[in-house]
Amino acid sequence: MKPFEYIEHTADAGMRVWGENLQTLFTHAAQGLFEMIAVIDSIDETSLINIQLESESVEMLFVSWLDEIIFRHETDEMFFKRAEICSISSTELVAKVYGEPTDYNKHIVYTEIKAVTYHQLYVEQKPNNTWEAQVIFDL
Repeated sequence: MKPFEYIEHTADAGMRVWGENLQTLFTHAAQGLFEMIAVIDSIDETSLINIQLESESVEMLFVSWLDEIIFRHETDEMFFKRAEICSISSTELVAKVYGEPTDYNKHIVYTEIKAVTYHQLYVEQKPNNTWEAQVIFDL
C-alpha cells in the first residue's frame, strides 16, 4: 500500500498522506506530488535542488513545501523523482529534491498543478504518534 492516496475533488485534485513521523510525512507528500505530475519512471536523478523553508506552523510549512516543489518544477523547468528531508521541525525544513530538466520527448506528463490550497487542509499527529495530512491542489 502506498503511503498516500489521491482523493476526488470538484475541478481540483487532492491527496491524503501518512507517515510514521514528520520527516516521512513530508517525504511521502512530495512523492505523491511527483507521481501526480508525471510518470516518475521516465525521470532520472541527474540534478539536485536544495530547499530551505521556514513557516509559522506545521500546516503552513506543509503548504510551503509543496508550493516550493511546484514553483521549482515551473521556474527551473524540472521534473522531480525523489525528495530527501535533511532536517525538519514543525516550522523549519531543509531538503533536497532530485530530478532532471524537462524533456517532453522523454517525460510522460499527467497534469499541471497550479498551486496548493488551504481548502480542507490538515496536518495532524495521531494518537499513535503517526502523522496524517490532507491537501487540495488547484489544477
